[in-house]
Amino acid sequence: MDASMNTSATPSRHNSRRLRVAIYAPHFAEYSYRLASGLARHCDVRLVLNRKDANQQWELADIAVAKTFDTRVRDLSLRRGGAIGIPASFLDIISFRPDVIHCHEVPEIYTSRLVQLLRPLGIPLALTVHDAIPHSEGGSGTSPREDGWRGRMRSSASLITTHGESCIGDFRRASPHFKGKVISSMHGVLMVPPTQSAVTEPESGRILFFGRMWAYKGLDVFIDAIDLLARRGVAHEAIVAGRGPEMTRLGGRMEAMPTVKAINAYISPKETGRLFQSATVVALPYKDASQSGVLASAYGNSRPVVASATGGIPDVVTDGVNGLLVPPGDAAALADALERVLTSKPLAAALSDGARETAIGLLNWDRIADGLLPSYDKLAGRTVS
Repeated sequence: MDASMNTSATPSRHNSRRLRVAIYAPHFAEYSYRLASGLARHCDVRLVLNRKDANQQWELADIAVAKTFDTRVRDLSLRRGGAIGIPASFLDIISFRPDVIHCHEVPEIYTSRLVQLLRPLGIPLALTVHDAIPHSEGGSGTSPREDGWRGRMRSSASLITTHGESCIGDFRRASPHFKGKVISSMHGVLMVPPTQSAVTEPESGRILFFGRMWAYKGLDVFIDAIDLLARRGVAHEAIVAGRGPEMTRLGGRMEAMPTVKAINAYISPKETGRLFQSATVVALPYKDASQSGVLASAYGNSRPVVASATGGIPDVVTDGVNGLLVPPGDAAALADALERVLTSKPLAAALSDGARETAIGLLNWDRIADGLLPSYDKLAGRTVS
């Protein structure tokens, strides 16, 4: 699979050969594809994806890119305790002769093992750490085995990227002995509607709660807030969409709430896009957080958020500008903020404009890629004129 559009100007480097970056992404396919697109404006890029993950995320062929880059899609799975696809991915990477390898930290044997195979080659590794500290209740989780995988990946890295200053602090506390460089590289927008597609207008009063339903996401807090809105007589419709343990635990309660529609199923990328576009506001009542792909998807669709002021979320959400911030675990404050957005068209419009500006500014993938280039060059021993 290749991607191409018009070539843009590239920065001048003392080295005549373009920097070569290999991105290995068995998870976070859309994130990695959009990052590769931004980097390809200045570098030669090879992206290695997991077929299952790529098929379950946004239609990659619909993502407009600046310049051709090479994408390899592999079948990556665990079978009989062994990783299927390691040899092919290893060859994909080393045959590209990269100056830098960039991959995601995922607490699993497959990524850890591939990183260990690559380590003796001495190619600098940039590692994106999504959750420096595991979530309090579900999600990335932790165990001695997962801690070992994280430790091996981090010890192999020359550069750590995290999503905001708060996440840098978390990483420093979690890995105080790491000697490499740690930088902030934001989580860019996701689920951006293709330019040729019709955009769905938001439904009046619709609140979207979306994602993998782990306890730390605060679904119980959200349901308490919706109950308060109903008692106050605030017109609304709450869509809870995704799968996970909390959907089972709280399913009966949601069924008894007439303004809540629960979708406990796999949701296709196209339907996910429609859900975000149809929402007036997206709720993120997380009890703790690093950054959030749901937040990135909300802004990718110019939708404001009401979110907990925890972790790295305030690094992106500016209260009163592109969303509203509330204390984590406070259902009354969440209900108050949702009511403000739902009952004030001027506020909802202003926050939507702020979300759109954040998407084309702070969370723009070209900007994110440009911010990574100096660190890549330094890893590769190159200089920029």
